[in-house]
Amino acid sequence: MLRHRIRLPMWAAAALPTAAYVVRSIMRGSLEPDMPDDAIVFGLLAFVVAATAMIRREARGAETDEGSLPEQMQREHDESGGRG
Repeated sequence: MLRHRIRLPMWAAAALPTAAYVVRSIMRGSLEPDMPDDAIVFGLLAFVVAATAMIRREARGAETDEGSLPEQMQREHDESGGRG
């Protein structure tokens, strides 16, 4: 079964919760955060965004080290003599 993956840009991952916070603050009439709840949520968000950035960077590095999938397939095909 094929599964679609949604890739959210890093800027959007940070901008969406920030925009929600700003809208909530406007509705309340104050920019004062709800402590400790907001600190916990924004701390977890920062952790997830940083971890995702590191994982994506590592994945890109592994892909360039081994070459892309078409390059790997071509290399295997060439090594096998071109016969199936």
